[in-house]
Amino acid sequence: MKKRFLVLCVLLPVFMVCMSGCSIFDKDYGNSNPAGPKRTNTENIRIPEIKSDDTVMPTYFDISLYDEENYADIYLGKNYTYKATYSGCSMEVPSTYKDMIKRGFKFLETDEIKSGSKIMAGKSAKVSFEDSYGKQITAVFYNDSSSIKKLTSCSIVKFIINENFLYSPDSVYGQFWVNGITNESAITDVIECLGEPSHFYAVNEGSYYLDYFLTEKDKRSKIRVYIDIPGDCVTGVEFSLY
Repeated sequence: MKKRFLVLCVLLPVFMVCMSGCSIFDKDYGNSNPAGPKRTNTENIRIPEIKSDDTVMPTYFDISLYDEENYADIYLGKNYTYKATYSGCSMEVPSTYKDMIKRGFKFLETDEIKSGSKIMAGKSAKVSFEDSYGKQITAVFYNDSSSIKKLTSCSIVKFIINENFLYSPDSVYGQFWVNGITNESAITDVIECLGEPSHFYAVNEGSYYLDYFLTEKDKRSKIRVYIDIPGDCVTGVEFSLY
């Protein structure tokens, strides 16, 4: 009997400690966060508009103005005035075949296009002229009528200077000045003279062109400037009005 009493005296405190520990554990189990996991209210979060992901052009202008296709609502304006010279001659758009002859340029005929060629209604033809110094310029004739017309009777609506002779020493193209853009212009000079473009396009890793539209209703490129990123220079320019 005495022996059984001693065993109870030893086991009773151990039993009470175990029960005490279990009661503490049970009290807190599952109640560390009575309110459940916190939820973020997404109703008032505004998803940003998709913008250009180009990584080069932000160096030169505000990329947030452009959409995913690199267009922005930026325009030259319907009253924009063109001022251009090429190889020392003032160049205007639109222009005519006779205007080019008066400026001292001659028409360079090819097997496909001659001065007597005709242009279908609503179509255009790209030709070359050359001055007395051997400097060429590309002109685009456009037939805006509803019938066939001789090329020489159509208007020149665009001039294209495909190369910058400072960038391509063997080029047949000469000195140009188009609303402040010259053979010596850097990319920042283009932005300073013409502002941010209406659209830009990456031709390849190091080459882009910048388009300038006239108005929201007329989104055809009126001035296009080709630029070389590594060389920080203009490689070609186009200007048109039609």
